[in-house]
Amino acid sequence: MKKMNVIIATLIGVAPLLFAETNALIEVKLFKDWVIKEEEFSLNLNIAIKNTGTAPVLLAKKLVHFSSWQLAMRSLPPKPDNKRDERRGNADRVAFSKDSDYFFELPPEETHIYEERKFLIDEQVPFSEEMRFTISVYFGNGVWLDSEPMTLNGVVPDSEEHVATLTNVNGSRDLVVITYKNERWLYTKLGGYYFAVCPLSLTNKIRVEPHDGKRLHKIWDGDKSMIYELGQSMLTEGPDENNVFGKWTRERKQRAEADNAEVRRKKAEVQAQ
Repeated sequence: MKKMNVIIATLIGVAPLLFAETNALIEVKLFKDWVIKEEEFSLNLNIAIKNTGTAPVLLAKKLVHFSSWQLAMRSLPPKPDNKRDERRGNADRVAFSKDSDYFFELPPEETHIYEERKFLIDEQVPFSEEMRFTISVYFGNGVWLDSEPMTLNGVVPDSEEHVATLTNVNGSRDLVVITYKNERWLYTKLGGYYFAVCPLSLTNKIRVEPHDGKRLHKIWDGDKSMIYELGQSMLTEGPDENNVFGKWTRERKQRAEADNAEVRRKKAEVQAQ
């Protein structure tokens, strides 16, 4: 399989907040640098957020709320963005209401990873051979921080192979294998839209069998098996070479926890002096 690189996107922008500096660094992980037409590529990323400012920042506890209120994608050159404004309004209304249990404070120098991995972003960059965009995070009080420009390539796949049609109480999805150059990816297909699931070996036969009779299926890539959840269109188990979403999330979280522990240790030492 092709080695996939982490795209580092530094959030740029500084704004005063209670006489302290609000700033952050995010690592944006794109799991492949190409998309096909009608692919929901905003799902194929994960991020780590580090508070590099001097005041705590508010982040939604759950990914579904973070995606809805604080995460945005904008095509370049930027245009007026009503959805971004709507997210800002929703975040401020919830975060600063009497019931703020939806948010937590990320202390300075600490890092947070969202473990659910599938980011649902309403925005979609128009498909073209080269798609440029930014990822933005809203930290409240009017503070949006935008990433450096990022690029994806719109491509025509070399082949598409139908593997199976999976059905549950919520409907059905087709499983297809998309090949492009030296990469082979498993996708689900719902109507005319495609959702990337995981990379596959280049030559193994792909087969599927029911796992729990409801929402889970076992997918075989040669002699390697994975557990696929139909409702979320994602793997819940699988070897690292296939479950790249889970592998990056697990390893990045472990590193963040170690870094956060060191930050807290140093702060405790300073306070004890």
